[in-house]
Amino acid sequence: MFYPKDIKNLIDEFSKFPGIGPKSAQRFVFYLLRKSPEDIEKLTLSLKGIKNIHICSVCGNFSDQNICSICQDKNRDHSVVAVIAEPQDLMAIEKTGEYQGTYHVLGGLIDMIENKSPEQIKIKELLIRLKNSSIKELIFALNATIEGESTILYITNLIKEDKILSSKIKLTRIARGLPLGGELEYADEITLTEALKGRRGI
Repeated sequence: MFYPKDIKNLIDEFSKFPGIGPKSAQRFVFYLLRKSPEDIEKLTLSLKGIKNIHICSVCGNFSDQNICSICQDKNRDHSVVAVIAEPQDLMAIEKTGEYQGTYHVLGGLIDMIENKSPEQIKIKELLIRLKNSSIKELIFALNATIEGESTILYITNLIKEDKILSSKIKLTRIARGLPLGGELEYADEITLTEALKGRRGI
């Protein structure tokens, strides 16, 4: 079916989104075509604003500053760090209102099937951070999957092989309130709260 070039270009761009096929992309575009010029302008400004988002130089979370608001918050417990895979996992934990520590975003998990090696996620940055700070506890809050378990095992071994780090840092993991194979992002607040409270040593 023939569409004007601008419509076709927008459909093509939406089709690049994860889980969005051409039909869904087409629905998005036709939804936008019915919106007012004011609504389109708001959306345009929001999209342009993404250019102002950076990666926090401390934890790896998305931020509009060099250091994110959580890392800057003096009321948080900076001696406790939750290791998470993606920024959306941070949002899931924050919604519980129970966790008052800080975070380290790996930017993925070790996944040999997808050719994602340890060097491609922020493990090196985590080790540097551990050596140069007063962190006392590392909480592994990763997805209960093979990839999550492999990542925990890899990082744990690196820390235990380092005499200085292994002597000063307590390693824990969130309790199995999360089902095996489940993803942190989709867990409800109650499940995550219980998982955080029931964390155990590694």
